[in-house]
Amino acid sequence: MAKKKIGIYGVQESTANNKVEDLYLIVDEQSICFVVKNHINSAYIAFEYFENTTDQNGWNQLLGYLQNNSKLIQSFYRQVQFVMNTKRTLLTKTVHAGADAFYHNEFSLVVGTRMEEELQLQKIGQEQVLVYGVPDALSTLLTRSFPTGKWINYLSSLVASNKGDGVCITLLNDYFILLMIQNGKPHFVNYFNKSGDDQNQYLVLNACIQANIQPKDTNLNVIGYSADRDLWMQALASYFAGAHMQQVPDEGIGAALNTDYPKHHYAPYFIF
Repeated sequence: MAKKKIGIYGVQESTANNKVEDLYLIVDEQSICFVVKNHINSAYIAFEYFENTTDQNGWNQLLGYLQNNSKLIQSFYRQVQFVMNTKRTLLTKTVHAGADAFYHNEFSLVVGTRMEEELQLQKIGQEQVLVYGVPDALSTLLTRSFPTGKWINYLSSLVASNKGDGVCITLLNDYFILLMIQNGKPHFVNYFNKSGDDQNQYLVLNACIQANIQPKDTNLNVIGYSADRDLWMQALASYFAGAHMQQVPDEGIGAALNTDYPKHHYAPYFIF
């Protein structure tokens, strides 16, 4: 069952005949978020955060709850993007055009297939493709409210938001995403469940060794840091050449969000 935790609203300017705002509807196993951004001045102007369970009843009840509790679901948007943040994601090399069957087969072998799940493909540059699963029930529910909505993968936005090579760690409630970028493209990506502080550090440093990356020569970008939840990041950062804790931009609603909540905590939802 969904539960609304945050709702922060600025002034929306879109009308039926003049749509100037984009909606990013971000979904993972624990939450669903509405992020509204003005595409002209790039300011974030609204944010809603809902906790959500992902069992079958959770998805089926989700739409009704959002319709009754979201102030953003009925607004006008220039474009709507459904952003899937899922551990069921495979980063692979691009093969020839029309190779959907190849990608589906590779996903089945590496990740495993599920009934009632549709696979989506998204190119990352010219050499890589993201293959990921979307529950059929979720896709049906969201498309019902936003018929023009298009699916994208969260990792594609994460890659685009990181300027330059380095290591990026995106921290969420009970897991983190480790992304390494070399020569401007993803070199390594994985989702890790959080464990003890020492184990979390080991997972990151061992992955760097496996990817032949030297932390002392590499910059670290951290998205979603929470001081009372992620103390292990302070020790980990000392291994890297430099560390940056990314926060929600102050423009638009960012100042209000940063005043009422830790500046870095909700940064993973403001990377678009």
